[in-house]
Amino acid sequence: MRHHRLPLLTGVAVLGLAFVLGSCNVSTDVGSYSVTYRANVSNITQTTGGQDSVVGGQPVYHAIATIDSILYSPGTGKCLANCNADSTLIKVTNPAANAQGIYPIEQFLPSGATVQATLYGSGTATGTAKFAVVWMTASGTVRGDSVTVGTAAATKFTLVLNKRTL
Repeated sequence: MRHHRLPLLTGVAVLGLAFVLGSCNVSTDVGSYSVTYRANVSNITQTTGGQDSVVGGQPVYHAIATIDSILYSPGTGKCLANCNADSTLIKVTNPAANAQGIYPIEQFLPSGATVQATLYGSGTATGTAKFAVVWMTASGTVRGDSVTVGTAAATKFTLVLNKRTL
């Protein structure tokens, strides 16, 4: 009796092709950006004993300002909820910073979206407030903008991150 191996080989080839195609990772994130706005309204204080910024191995944070509000771009140029007066930016009123004095906002935006933000704050002590936006592509390329301002007690300040198109 004669054996025909063609159907068996064809079946194995089809099964192998299905396995290879099924194991491919197709990225839907290509062309999109991970965006983080980060406000920092504290400084690490210096301690006595010759150690800089460390007590028992841990930094000590000293609040230098409060955040009155932050306006930031939803990426589309059109805000749908909690908006500023012209409905282009999202407004966060009296956000609470974490124990390190940092307030983060994270988004995922498509190519062609915009990043832009303004922070309005009130100084509570002398120091340097910082505000930054960082964006990263799906391939890992990182870019960003940042601004700083000196703070003083009972003094209002504004930090502006200018509009950029991704």
